[in-house]
Amino acid sequence: MKTRKTEDLGIPPDKGGILTMNMDTVRGLIYGLTWPAGNLFRFNVATREMQDLGPFTGKGENGKGKEFRVICRSIAVNHNDGTIYLTNAEGDIKQLKLGQGRVETIEDEDMRKDYFGTYEIYTSGSMAYNWRQVLWHQPENKIYGVHGNSGYLFRFDPAVPRLEVLERLTSIPSKLSGMGDQFSYGYLGFELGPDGRTIFYLTGAPIYIDGKRLKGAQSTAKGEAKGLEDLHLITYDVNTGLYLDHGAVFYPDGQRPLYVNSIAIGKDGTVYSMGRVNRNGKVVTDLFSIPAPVKTII
Repeated sequence: MKTRKTEDLGIPPDKGGILTMNMDTVRGLIYGLTWPAGNLFRFNVATREMQDLGPFTGKGENGKGKEFRVICRSIAVNHNDGTIYLTNAEGDIKQLKLGQGRVETIEDEDMRKDYFGTYEIYTSGSMAYNWRQVLWHQPENKIYGVHGNSGYLFRFDPAVPRLEVLERLTSIPSKLSGMGDQFSYGYLGFELGPDGRTIFYLTGAPIYIDGKRLKGAQSTAKGEAKGLEDLHLITYDVNTGLYLDHGAVFYPDGQRPLYVNSIAIGKDGTVYSMGRVNRNGKVVTDLFSIPAPVKTII
């Protein structure tokens, strides 16, 4: 950030794109999943050593028919011992311990919860039983995450292991409608604020015209918005369980930010993201910010 220089660290062993990535910043190790094959890799920043850990989820999104498996979009890192956690379409919670080359399935707990819904694991157009986005909460040594299609917030304690479903983290209009949101994979804009206790989440909300809910397509075969929706900012305090919907977000000219699937939180609580906007008849993606919705406790 200081030099403004970008350094090329190479490409994954299978020459695919990098779909999912996180870093063990304590040990300088980058972990990632490739697309479309879904191969897992580990990269040592100091030595530049790249390790190919092989297929993580069958043939991944390269698979045809019943060999298709949607790839996990988020990896959690335990910075204490270097273990990483991720899921597959079947709903298994996997772990890779520091220095090991083989992924293990965590026994006695999984993502197959009634509240999350029921899925055909080989069908595209959803994240199936995968978690959508997760983060490691250092004070508790637990993982907080959201299941994409249902919008449920959960907490996972790998030491037990135990997964607890805490709250439907969708917007209030979505809760009242009883329906899922329009983006078929759910939303990635899920992050912990600078106070270490407030989760910020950007999610969808139904639009009503003359009192009627604007409906989208019933299904899709890929990750996309099935229809038009509002963008809402949600916060959740992990210490108190306080859920707040801060309402719909609009650009100054009244347009809705569309295809929002990222988030960054400034030290002052300002929320940053990227969204589509129609500018002079051309749809572009640009950075936008939302003033701090809550007073963070530091």
